[in-house]
Amino acid sequence: MRIRRYCVRWVAILACAALSGACAAPSPSEPGAAREPAGQQDTEVAEPDGPALPPLHPAIDDLDETVVTIVSADGDEVEVDAKVAATDAERRRGLMEVTRLPSGTGMLFLFDDARRGGFWMWNTLIALDIAFVADDGTVHTVATMVPCEADDPAACPTTGPDAPYVAALEVPGGWFDEVGVAPGARMSWTDPATTG
Repeated sequence: MRIRRYCVRWVAILACAALSGACAAPSPSEPGAAREPAGQQDTEVAEPDGPALPPLHPAIDDLDETVVTIVSADGDEVEVDAKVAATDAERRRGLMEVTRLPSGTGMLFLFDDARRGGFWMWNTLIALDIAFVADDGTVHTVATMVPCEADDPAACPTTGPDAPYVAALEVPGGWFDEVGVAPGARMSWTDPATTG
């Protein structure tokens, strides 16, 4: 899937150059080693051009990006190109005001320590799936969240995990069910690549 997207980009660049002579090539990002949760040592090299998310919202478009790999209990593998929310401010904003999140894209929330707090959908305009990930890389909780239209954020419900987590991944609502991601799946991600 990643190789096909890489080839499609280069075909588009060559076609664009042939037609107009004025298209810029995408800037390459630094490849990174795969990030395995807590104590795992296996590494892999990210593809040379790194993740490539479309513009989602000006407030988050410059966030670092990563490629998240999810392996189901059955051994099926899917990848998600994700923005990375690693600071308090980035995590608080999340995907607020994003009006469209393409299939296979999302946001990875990273935390320094295991936590149990939930996520809410105040000022969020689209339904999202969320997967909570333990420090060993196991997905233990998957849920679908719907937008909260309340003016007061305190009136919005929270979606919490079944156990402590060190990361959470949000994707378009219903996507996890479509691709077969459920509790028991394993998740890893590449080192974030700077987009700006």
